[in-house]
Amino acid sequence: MSDANAEQFQGFSDNHYQHGMHTLAWISLWTIIVLGVGAGLFGFFYGLSQ
Repeated sequence: MSDANAEQFQGFSDNHYQHGMHTLAWISLWTIIVLGVGAGLFGFFYGLSQ
């Protein structure tokens, strides 16, 4: 039983780590997209106001 629990915990640990990295990657991606779009819109309106 102890071996099965260890394998199950190891799998959970790997999946949790992968899920965390996947979430971090998506947060980083969307942060870059939002900042890029925001900067683009800011530059566009700033240019129009000049």
